[in-house]
Amino acid sequence: MIRVSIYSKNSSNIQQLFESFFQKEHLEYTIISYQKNSHQDIYIFEVQQKEDLKLIEQQPHHDYALYYVIGPKDYDMVSECMRLKVNLYFSKESLPEDIQKNESHMLQDIQDKFQYYEYQRNGIVSQIRLSHIYYVESLRHQIIIHSINGTMVERKNLNAFLNTIHSTQFIQIHKSFIVNKQWIQNIFSDHILLKNAETLQIGRAYKGNVKMS
Repeated sequence: MIRVSIYSKNSSNIQQLFESFFQKEHLEYTIISYQKNSHQDIYIFEVQQKEDLKLIEQQPHHDYALYYVIGPKDYDMVSECMRLKVNLYFSKESLPEDIQKNESHMLQDIQDKFQYYEYQRNGIVSQIRLSHIYYVESLRHQIIIHSINGTMVERKNLNAFLNTIHSTQFIQIHKSFIVNKQWIQNIFSDHILLKNAETLQIGRAYKGNVKMS
């Protein structure tokens, strides 16, 4: 279920357009009015002027969420949205056309951010969003999934994990580590720094993977 929050003085038209997209792609969703400091998956802000973007600055920015802005055709506004790490900017004057033009981009982002991974432990099947996983570590005949929810252990190897998720967001940087690219803070010659402040070694045979990311 994708949780969508809309900030707009007249959201009915915006909601209908995005609902049409979700339904067309057979996505499960729920839409609510914007609430400050809420935890949603997609935030949609309709703005009139540059000062309105303060609302986005005040909203905690989560790497696992998507941020869309609908506003006037204004270069300064678009530039400021880029600084604020807005994922997509839609022109208010041509909103239906802009949504249609960006459908494939939106769908790819949604698949990357909100795809689930099912793991088993003690016969119990649980789910975790791929975007919530920092990295996966191989230890003997098990993998350890390091995520924002803590660690999970599963009897599997790294290749089996990669073959299960089919995601370009994850790259192997070492014989023992697969990393979610969206959680990489910095890349150094022999290690990477993650946004959760952990460091992981880069294996010599995997340096090409890191450069391509």
